[in-house]
Amino acid sequence: MTSKKQKLSLHMPKGFDLYIQICVLVLALFGTIMVVSASMTITSTSMDLLMIAIKQIVYIVIGYVGMVFLAKRFSFAFVRRHIFAIVIVTFVLLSVTLLFPAVNGAKAWIRIPFPGSLEMTIQPSEFAKVVGILMFAVYLGDLPRNIAQKPQEIIAFPMYAMLGMFFLIMLFQSDLGTSVVFIGICYFIFLLPSHKKLAFIQKASLYLFGLASLIVAFMMSDPGIAILKSLDAGGYRIQRFLAAFNPFEVAQTGGYQIIGSLVGIVKGNWLGVGLGRSLQKYGYLPAARTDFILAIIAEETGMVGFSLLLIFYVLLVYRLFRGAMRATDEKSRMTLVGIALYLLLHFILNIGGVTAMIPLTGVPLLFISQGGSSTMSILFALGIAQNIISRQRTESVQ
Repeated sequence: MTSKKQKLSLHMPKGFDLYIQICVLVLALFGTIMVVSASMTITSTSMDLLMIAIKQIVYIVIGYVGMVFLAKRFSFAFVRRHIFAIVIVTFVLLSVTLLFPAVNGAKAWIRIPFPGSLEMTIQPSEFAKVVGILMFAVYLGDLPRNIAQKPQEIIAFPMYAMLGMFFLIMLFQSDLGTSVVFIGICYFIFLLPSHKKLAFIQKASLYLFGLASLIVAFMMSDPGIAILKSLDAGGYRIQRFLAAFNPFEVAQTGGYQIIGSLVGIVKGNWLGVGLGRSLQKYGYLPAARTDFILAIIAEETGMVGFSLLLIFYVLLVYRLFRGAMRATDEKSRMTLVGIALYLLLHFILNIGGVTAMIPLTGVPLLFISQGGSSTMSILFALGIAQNIISRQRTESVQ
C-alpha cells in the first residue's frame, strides 16, 4: 500500500530546487489568469471562459505530473539506449503535421478531434526542442579523451538529425519562430563540450554566428530594409522585418498587430487599466491569447505586472544556469544550459517581437501564452532539470 502511494505521489525528489518550483507554479497560475482575461470579449460567454480555463489547467496538470515523474525517474542511460528511436519518433510526428491544414500559414499541429466541437492539438516541434537538447547531451557530453573517431564522425548523427528536424520545421511546416529557437538551442549547447577534437568546429561555428548576427543587424538598417523592399515586399518574412523597422509603414499588412501591441503597452503605463479591461483584445490583437499576450499583460497590469513577470523569469533562468555551473559532468551541464536557453530564447524573441525591437517570430511566451504543447514541453524539460539538480545535490552530500 505504501509503495503504491509513493508511485502516485506528486512530491518532488529530495534535493530539488524549490525556487524553480515556486517560479513554475506562480508563472503557470498567472498565465492561466491572463489567458482567461485576454479571452474576455463581447462575444465570449461565461461557458466559453470556463472551457478556456479548464483546457489550460488540464495541460498544466498533465505537464506537472510529467514534470514530477521525470524529476524522479529521468535517466541519461535510458535516453542513450533509446535515442535513435526517440529521434525517429520525433521525425514521424513532425512529418504527420504536414497532413493537416495550415494555421496562419504553418503546418505545425496534429489535430485530435473529440466529441462535439472540441479538439486537442499537439505541436511536435515543441517537444523536438527537448529531444535536441538530450541528443546533443548524450552524444557529445563526457566524451572519452582517447576517442579515435574524427570530429566529423563524432558529430555526424546529432548534426544530421538536428538539420533534418530543422528543415522539417522551417521549410515544410513554415514555422520560423520554432525553427529559430530549435537551431539556437542546439547551436549554443554544441559549444559546451570541452573535447579538443571538437575545438576547431566550435571555433568555426562562432565565426559563422558572428557573421549571421552582422547580416541580421544589417538587414535591420536603412540600407538593409531598402534591399528587402526591392527583393520582395510581399513575402511574410520580409514583412516582419519591415514591421519591426517601422510598423506604421506597413500598418495594413505586417504592422497591424505590432501597432496594436505598442498601443496596449503605452496605455498600461505603470499600474495598468485593470484585469479584464483591455481594449486592444477587441479586434486590435487577433493573437491576444497567444503571441501577443504580453501586450495584454502590460495594458491590464502595467509595468508593475510586467516587472513581476520578469523577476520570476529571471529567477528561473538564473537557477538553471546556477545548476549548470555546479554540474560535475558535461551532459548534465549541457542539458541544464539547453533548458535555460529554451526559456530564455522564447522570452527574448516573444518580447522583442511584441515590442518591435526585433522581427516577429511567433513564438509563445512560455507558461503565459495559451498553448498545450509549449506548456507541457517546458514542464517536462524542467522535470529533467530538477532530476539533474536533485541528483547532483544528493551525490555531493554523500
